[in-house]
Amino acid sequence: MKEENHASIRGFIFDMDGTLFDTERLYRRFWFELGKEHGYYVDDHMLDLMRGASVQVGVKVFHDYNPDVDYFAERKERYARVMQYVTEHGAPQKPGLVPMLTALKACGYKLGIGSSTMKTQVDAYLASAGITDIFDFIGTGEITTHGKPEPDIFLIVAEKLGLAPETCVVVEDSLNGIRAGHAAGCHVIGIPDLLDLTPVASLCDAILPSLREIPAWAASQM
Repeated sequence: MKEENHASIRGFIFDMDGTLFDTERLYRRFWFELGKEHGYYVDDHMLDLMRGASVQVGVKVFHDYNPDVDYFAERKERYARVMQYVTEHGAPQKPGLVPMLTALKACGYKLGIGSSTMKTQVDAYLASAGITDIFDFIGTGEITTHGKPEPDIFLIVAEKLGLAPETCVVVEDSLNGIRAGHAAGCHVIGIPDLLDLTPVASLCDAILPSLREIPAWAASQM
């Protein structure tokens, strides 16, 4: 893992799916359901390659497996099923979500979202948890044409927060997201969800078991 001076940390930028909310399992469930119903190929390796990535990466991976299937139509249907689930049950929160954000905010850190997900979906998840207003800027997939693993979304969010990238901590669960945070010049915390983060451990300042440990980690860097 990286060894850095963290005294200048001023903000945290969070991925959403698999980091703040336990939604990657929902996406997996509905991709497999749709593949079975509509007769196309889905496996975990394919989904791992798509996880946390931009739409451009997603469509390429999907078409490598299913060249004759309309990715965008299937993605739209998956989106509808996920949103129906969230409407009926709420977005499943990762343990410690609200106390962690509240603690960081109380310490004066600026907070942002840097997600590849569409704004309507991000807004619905945050609203279901009652945490929309805690963020200083919410960056979604629409704000850049170069998504993760490219660094653009984190660079844009840092700028919107009024912070230099090197003063921000990116919190991510995916390989693509960690690579993007590192490429942006941010500090990076990895929190494993469905993926083993060992391949990108050297790009992380820390790999923590859950969101709960972030405030203590931040305090230890002062």
